[in-house]
Amino acid sequence: MKNKDVKDKTKKSQNNKIKNLFRSRKFKRGAIAVFLTILFIAVIVSLNIAAGFLTERFPSLSYDMTKNKSYMLQNDTVEYIRELNDEITIYVLQKENEFEANGDYYVQANKLLKNMAKASEKISLEYIDLKSNPGFSSNYPEVDWSSSPLMLIESKDQYRKLNAEDLFDYNQAYLDYYGTYVVESQHIEQAVLTAILNVITEDKVKVTVLEGQGEEDSSSLQKLLLNNAYEIEKVSLLTGSIDEESKFVIIFDPDKDIDKDVYKTLSDWLYNDGKYGHTLIYIPNDMKKTSEFENLNALIGEWGMKITEGYTYETKTAYMTNSQNPNLISVFDYKNDTYTSGLKNLSIPVLLYFTMPIEITDEEFASALLTTSDEAVVMPLGASDDWKPNNEEAKTLNGAVLATKSNDEGYSSNVLVIGSYDAFSEGALSSNSVNNAQYFLNIFNKIADKDNVGISIEGKDLDSKELGITNASLALTLKIIFIYIIPIFILLIGFIIWIRKKNK
Repeated sequence: MKNKDVKDKTKKSQNNKIKNLFRSRKFKRGAIAVFLTILFIAVIVSLNIAAGFLTERFPSLSYDMTKNKSYMLQNDTVEYIRELNDEITIYVLQKENEFEANGDYYVQANKLLKNMAKASEKISLEYIDLKSNPGFSSNYPEVDWSSSPLMLIESKDQYRKLNAEDLFDYNQAYLDYYGTYVVESQHIEQAVLTAILNVITEDKVKVTVLEGQGEEDSSSLQKLLLNNAYEIEKVSLLTGSIDEESKFVIIFDPDKDIDKDVYKTLSDWLYNDGKYGHTLIYIPNDMKKTSEFENLNALIGEWGMKITEGYTYETKTAYMTNSQNPNLISVFDYKNDTYTSGLKNLSIPVLLYFTMPIEITDEEFASALLTTSDEAVVMPLGASDDWKPNNEEAKTLNGAVLATKSNDEGYSSNVLVIGSYDAFSEGALSSNSVNNAQYFLNIFNKIADKDNVGISIEGKDLDSKELGITNASLALTLKIIFIYIIPIFILLIGFIIWIRKKNK
């Protein structure tokens, strides 16, 4: 009996202690602390989930903490893809983790591709492992699969491949010496957008590039046109003919004159039985005496133009560049609003190199597109080292002249003479500090009645100190933050509060 009473009293005492514990101020504070901790973690997790959902649905809400916003789309890119009406599929021809494993620039490229898909409901992004999907390539017979393309852009029944060289710039010296590709920069947005433009354009404007007169390499100009949905054909009029669908013919820096038969072919093509609708673009050879090109001179002479032997020599400081030849490599003024309308930034100049002046002999047909300042002079071909400009001869010189003839129905043919071959070099057309690519492409588009003024998106370099993180590392980072860092931080705060209260 006594043992039973003792047990009852002990049990009652324990129950009282438990009740007192739950009623104690210490327990209440501890319970509140635990509750607040759980609530705090729940709020953080909920905010993270909500942020993830919002940035998935509204990519503009995401924030890139890198110095130059390396992982955010540029405004021009977002503006362009939001206007798309056609369904676009971007195929990355690797597993996602394998694509990103190629290096930091590939991580950046992948992030930009994902942001494109987020910014437009018309764009879908898929990763295709060609090893496990060998039948995929058979759906695209026109692709050169031996070149190991990295991407494929498709819309409807048109598609275009992109190789690594289309997306990234490599250190050429390192490649030549070590045989290893080291990426130095990317132009992923430019490459993808121009590919999209090509696959959504059904009726491409045809351009004929003439061969047979020792023309210089025009691959940079051809690339610019191809990237903006033009179709290029190369023809020698000595053996072939101009496609009747072609809207443009280009004579690019010829080494010798055309013969009389070619002269007649081009003249008849421009007239087009009175229907007009054609444009000839002539870029003369600045190393040759153009006075010896009898037939070419006669052709452009019919359209009110004449090439002056020599170079535009700029003496006005505001028009000079910081190059080694600031007088011969200078900026030019825009002179015709028709061919500047639609350009995004007219404060960016066109830069012409070693330019042959174009004289207007008949203002009824011809007018200037690009001019020097009113303080330029003509530097003769083969001028001696001690040659000096005569300021009394200073005047405005023309770097590009367009002549137009029209019929009664309003259809026109044009002859455009541009005095600088080097204005179409790869460096000049790829530079975002000058307007060469945009301006000359705008001329093509205006004449061809194309609305688009071209795509020019500058790639962003990565700062190695501010690189982004991959999806895998992002997951690991979040895991570390929520499982370890936040709980330890809360426990540390609680321990500090407990020590302070104990020492009171």
